[in-house]
Amino acid sequence: MSDDANQMRAAHFAHFCELMPELVARLSWSREGIEAHRTRALRELLGHAKRHAPWHAARLAHLDPERATIEDLASIPPMTKSDLMHNWDAIVTVPGASLKVAEEAVRNMRDQFYIWGNHTLFASGGTGGRPGLFVNDWTSLAMNWGGMSRTIRPYLASLPLPGGGIPHNYRTVAVGAEMSGHGSFVVGRVFSNPANPTRMLSGWRSVAELIPKLNAAQPQLLSCYPNLIPALAAAARSGELKIDPLAIVCGGEHFPDHSQRLARETWPEAAIMTCWGTSEGGGTHPCVSGDGFHVSEDQVIIEPVDETGAPTMPGQRSAGIYFTNLYNRAQPIIRYHIDDVFEMDDEPCACGSLHRKIRQVHGRAFEKFHYGTIIVHPVTLQLAVLEQPSILEYQIRQTKRGAHLAYRGEGDIDGARLAAKMRQALKSYGVVEPEVTVECVAQLGRTSVGKLKRFIPLPPTS
Repeated sequence: MSDDANQMRAAHFAHFCELMPELVARLSWSREGIEAHRTRALRELLGHAKRHAPWHAARLAHLDPERATIEDLASIPPMTKSDLMHNWDAIVTVPGASLKVAEEAVRNMRDQFYIWGNHTLFASGGTGGRPGLFVNDWTSLAMNWGGMSRTIRPYLASLPLPGGGIPHNYRTVAVGAEMSGHGSFVVGRVFSNPANPTRMLSGWRSVAELIPKLNAAQPQLLSCYPNLIPALAAAARSGELKIDPLAIVCGGEHFPDHSQRLARETWPEAAIMTCWGTSEGGGTHPCVSGDGFHVSEDQVIIEPVDETGAPTMPGQRSAGIYFTNLYNRAQPIIRYHIDDVFEMDDEPCACGSLHRKIRQVHGRAFEKFHYGTIIVHPVTLQLAVLEQPSILEYQIRQTKRGAHLAYRGEGDIDGARLAAKMRQALKSYGVVEPEVTVECVAQLGRTSVGKLKRFIPLPPTS
C-alpha cells in the first residue's frame, strides 16, 4: 500500500477515535433521548434523500421530511437489493459516482478502498443471492464500526493488561475475509490501529492453518466467525491451540447457543460477546452482560416483520426486517428488506441499557460442505463470485468431488477465473484435485416462500 493510502487510513482511524466518546455516551441515553434523536436523524435522512437521490425522491414524494415521524416509515414502500442494484446511480448521492466505475473498482480492489475522494466501497454477498455494492462517506464508515465496537473497546480498556502495558494496546486478531473488497476485510483493515495493527487472518482457510498463527499472535482480543468456535475449542482442549484471550467477539452469522456455551467453557476467563451486522449499516452492539446484543437505535431503525410485512411482536420470530440507516448520506438505505429472522426480547436488559434488546437472530447460518473428514465453509467459494459484480444471483451446490456454481448474470463474466478461484479455495482445505463447474442459467430455483438458497450441501450419507 502506498504512503498516501497509509496516511489516509491513519487519518480515518483518528477520526474513528474522535467519535468513540460520543458513541459510548449514547449507550446511557434515556428512552426519551433515543426517540428524540431518532426522529431528528430520520428527518435529516429523508430530506437529504429527497433532495439528492432521484429514486428515493419518487418513493418519498408523499412525505414532508420536516414533519415526518418514525411511524411514517410504514407508509414508505420497502426497498430490496434488486432495487438498490438496478437503481444504483439514482440512489448514491456522491458526485461523479456510478455503478460502472464501482464495479470496475471492486474487481481490482485488494488493500486500498478509497474512491471518489474519501469514500469507501465494498462488496457483500448478502442473503438474497445477488452481490451488492455499498458506499460509505468518511464519517459513516467510522460510525458503522464505532457503533458495533463501542462496548468492546471500553470493556477491554477497563482491564489491566497482563504484565502491565498501555490501555488499548491489546493484541488483536481478526479472523474474517481474505484480502479483498469484502466488507469484513475493508472495515477491519481501515480501522486497524496504525500504532498497534490488527493481525488479520483468513477465516476461509482451514483451522489447521489458523492454529499456529493464533499461537504465534497470542490475541487478547479475538474476533471470528461463530462457525469456527467448535473447531478452535476442540484444538484448545487437545492442547494444540494455546491462547488465553480476554475477549472473543463473534459475528457475521448465527451464533448458536451451544457454540456460545462451548466458548465459555473453553475460555472461562474471557468475555464472550456477539452482535449482528450488515453491510447496509452495522446495526447492533454486544451487550456488556455477555447475553445477546442491542439494536444501535441511535444509528439504525430495525422493523421486524412477518411474511406480509406486518410488524411482529417481541418474543415472536420475524420473517425478516426492514432496515433504515440513519447516518450514511452517500447511499441512503431506507426500509431495506433483509431476510434474517429476528427475535426481539420482551424484557428490559439486565445491563441497564434502554436500547432495544435482541434475543437472537436466526439467520446467516452458513451450511458446511463435508468431503469425508474435510469440512469446507462455502463462504470461501463466495469470494470468487464477489469479484464479478456482473453476477446477479448465484447458487453454489456441493458435488462429490467439488462444487457446481450456477449463476444468472448480465455483462462480462470470467467463468474460467471463477472456476480457478473456487478450485484454489477447495485445495486450501485439503480437497484433492477438486472438480468445479460453472454454469450460466436463465433462472435459479427458489424455496416456497421465494428465497434463494445460496449454499446447497450434499445430503448426509447414512
